[in-house]
Amino acid sequence: MSGTPLHPYTPLALAGAVTALAVLLPAPAGPVVLLGLVIAAVAGAGPRGAFRDAAPVVAPIWLFLLILHGLLGDGAPIPALGLTWRADGLRTALGQGARLGAIILASTAVLRGFRPAAFLDAAAARGRPLGPALLVVATIEAIPRLRRRAASILAAQRVRGLSVAGSPVRRLRALVPLGLPLLLGAIAEADDRALTCAARGLDGTARRTALEPPADRPTDRILRALALAAVVAALAWRLLGRPPA
Repeated sequence: MSGTPLHPYTPLALAGAVTALAVLLPAPAGPVVLLGLVIAAVAGAGPRGAFRDAAPVVAPIWLFLLILHGLLGDGAPIPALGLTWRADGLRTALGQGARLGAIILASTAVLRGFRPAAFLDAAAARGRPLGPALLVVATIEAIPRLRRRAASILAAQRVRGLSVAGSPVRRLRALVPLGLPLLLGAIAEADDRALTCAARGLDGTARRTALEPPADRPTDRILRALALAAVVAALAWRLLGRPPA
């Protein structure tokens, strides 16, 4: 994060609001505007690496949606585009792609900027039990740890002569020597973490004193309040403001 980092609860609240708004806002205009806001926020204040992490996930989804709805969907064709694109299908693909893109980019930005120590201090400062906070930290950090472990296992197996290229059959055979050590390592790590937490008395009700509690500035409170207000307004519009079908 550039500048003063936000309170650890604020990015999580914003990502949750983005997920709710992506579902509640009317497509395609609502999700497209939401995706634009998320892109602007990440480009202006978020970790720039979130774009690099999200692009390999978002791009195939957009391509699949364009083919599924734009080429194979219903609606009037648009011959001017060179292919038999469907107008209604393109609108559907745009709305769904923007929804998923906003959720994935916001989640990736939270993962990139997540600070485990600050989050634990924030939970302790508010008197929250440490067990659930540790569970949140372990869940968020699981994917980066698994990626690093998978890369090390892949490098080790290549040194031993394992080939992961070639025919689909050869690639499927390579899954066992790659996936089994990854699974066993993840289980062993989870067991070690559980033993460590038990040895330190960190059960579900344990509480501790925060050494460096992160500051909850007015900016953080305003952002969380705006996110909650936006979700409540969108939910009210869906429940009360839409005309009956």
